[in-house]
Amino acid sequence: SNLIDTFAHRLKYAIKIRDVRPVDISKVTGISKTNLSCYMSGKYEAKQDGVEILAKVLDVNPVWLMGYDVPIDRNYEKDKIIEINVINLHTNEIIEKIPFVYRTDIAPLLDIGDIAIIKKYKEFLNKKTYLLKIKGGFPIIRKIIQTANGKIELQAMNMWNFPIQSDLKMEDIEILGEVI
Repeated sequence: SNLIDTFAHRLKYAIKIRDVRPVDISKVTGISKTNLSCYMSGKYEAKQDGVEILAKVLDVNPVWLMGYDVPIDRNYEKDKIIEINVINLHTNEIIEKIPFVYRTDIAPLLDIGDIAIIKKYKEFLNKKTYLLKIKGGFPIIRKIIQTANGKIELQAMNMWNFPIQSDLKMEDIEILGEVI
């Protein structure tokens, strides 16, 4: 991303749109009024930890606050947790809701609102795609590949963003079902 604005200008803009007073920001963050004034005038810029604190209080993306050409949205390039409805296909009723980590900075295989059919079972066949958990984490969708030495590799559908996870054992993985 390119630097397209100053920290001072972005800080003043964020304060304006959030309709807060610098004195209140100072109280909440512990950043002195003098330092805040110097940041706003452009005399000097906050260090990384100061930028993070200000971005959190102002609910803006810290990279945006530094002046870079990225969205103001604090959740840009962050994981979001959504719920997946598990539906009984015979009755069309939701029988369970499970959390799913949704990456906002990639073109996902499944987008919000898409439907995936998961055949519920615990076993796996090599090189098939599954909804699974690694060591009790959030459910993810990965292809399971068992190597000749018995080790497990997990391969994402959009491999340019997720490297292959390797050197796992079957004990590390809980299979929730196959994506069909």
